[in-house]
Amino acid sequence: MTTVAEQISNLLFTHECVIVPNLGALVSTPVSATIDSDKNLFLPPTKEIGFNRSLSHNDGLLISTLAQKNDISYGKAKVMVEEFVAGIMTNINGGQKAQIEKVGSLKKDALGNLQFVADDSMTYSADAFGLSSFHFTPVVSAPKPVVENARVRRLLQPVGLKQIAASVAIIIGLFATSPSVKNPIHHNNAMTASLLPINSNAEEEVKDKTYVASEEELVQEPKEQVLPVEPDIYFLIAGSFKTESQAQKFLTNVIALGENQAFVLESPNQRYRVAINGYKTKNEAITDLNSYRNKEDFKTVWVLTQR
Repeated sequence: MTTVAEQISNLLFTHECVIVPNLGALVSTPVSATIDSDKNLFLPPTKEIGFNRSLSHNDGLLISTLAQKNDISYGKAKVMVEEFVAGIMTNINGGQKAQIEKVGSLKKDALGNLQFVADDSMTYSADAFGLSSFHFTPVVSAPKPVVENARVRRLLQPVGLKQIAASVAIIIGLFATSPSVKNPIHHNNAMTASLLPINSNAEEEVKDKTYVASEEELVQEPKEQVLPVEPDIYFLIAGSFKTESQAQKFLTNVIALGENQAFVLESPNQRYRVAINGYKTKNEAITDLNSYRNKEDFKTVWVLTQR
């Protein structure tokens, strides 16, 4: 006889959402094949499984397929599902981990919120049949040969005596023609040049070209002081997921319920959380938390502190 857990696992291969009445919905999101370049690992396409506590109504899929698989009545299949859910809730309320075989596990965290951890041993993707992850050897390109620079090679060659003598002769010639106190001809020329009369109109010409700023230009308007806006550090969370695609899909459902201000919040621990709203103080977040928990669709919301 096929158990409830086995039937849930079977349905996840062909359905994106499998609702377990009075427990929640298991939602699958396709993930394309990827390459982990850090670990040199190829990962085939798969489906990531998430849990949505808000979707717990009976859509008939699980019970009807379970009845058909076991060739029993709908009523007997419904009793099987109810007993399965009762066993799950008994373990959870007792502080233990409730396992759904080949699917994942459920457990309450320190704040009493129901957390789901998916079983990574199953892919639930028809595109991955016959494929498995494997390590590969990266292709390393050969180093380029070093081309010697001919100009550098010539500069590094030893200098001959003839070249040294020619350089010394050039330096002596420069000293002989340079104006200095030891060369009286150039010294007298320099003194004569310094005694030439200065053009008296030059100073006036400079004054004419001097720009004088007006009083209007000297008066600067004070810059407007912009006060920094404090970011939100408290967030009201409706769901937490491993991938952004799962979070975006759940965000669509939240917005459809009238929460147009909801958004996807990326956390440092590589989780994507659907936040109903953000707050600067804890009191504001707690006030809205109590208000939302009175609504049927948001009974499991919780407050996250993220700076």
